[in-house]
Amino acid sequence: QITTLTTTTTNADGEVVTSTSFPIAYVIVDSVMHNYLFYQKMEKDYQSIVSAEEVKLQRKAEKFQKDVQDFQYQVENRIITTADAQAKEAELTQRQQSLYAEQQTRQQELAAKEQKMLTQLMDSVHECIKFFNADGKYKIILNNAYQSSVLYAEDDLNITNQVLDVMNSRYSASVPKAKK
Repeated sequence: QITTLTTTTTNADGEVVTSTSFPIAYVIVDSVMHNYLFYQKMEKDYQSIVSAEEVKLQRKAEKFQKDVQDFQYQVENRIITTADAQAKEAELTQRQQSLYAEQQTRQQELAAKEQKMLTQLMDSVHECIKFFNADGKYKIILNNAYQSSVLYAEDDLNITNQVLDVMNSRYSASVPKAKK
């Protein structure tokens, strides 16, 4: 069932004119996300985690590389016995595999954190849309993000900035004020 709004007006000739509309609007969710203060904070926090993980893995990789160079030096200068060289080579191979596995695990963990963050943000957008449209003014609010299924929409149907203002003011109100 499609709900429509019907308005009745009288034109200049005194005739009663009835018009029917289906209230619709759209939000460019990509714009909301990038201008939403909560998203900016979460993105900054996420990037800090990514950077910290990259530094840890880089340090381990550098340590491994140094150990490989030391091993090669020992082999070239015959400082190490053949049996010890074979054992050390096996150890280094195992460490390389472990380092690679750890890198893969960290990437998967970071991808999962990013997905969780995006889900949380989309939940926030949906909750704000419900709050924003509590009066039932719109029957449909679409996402007009890049590559969405909306091919054309008039600019006056764009409520992105109004929704973003509501989201940012609700977020700002929820954040404790810093003591001066």
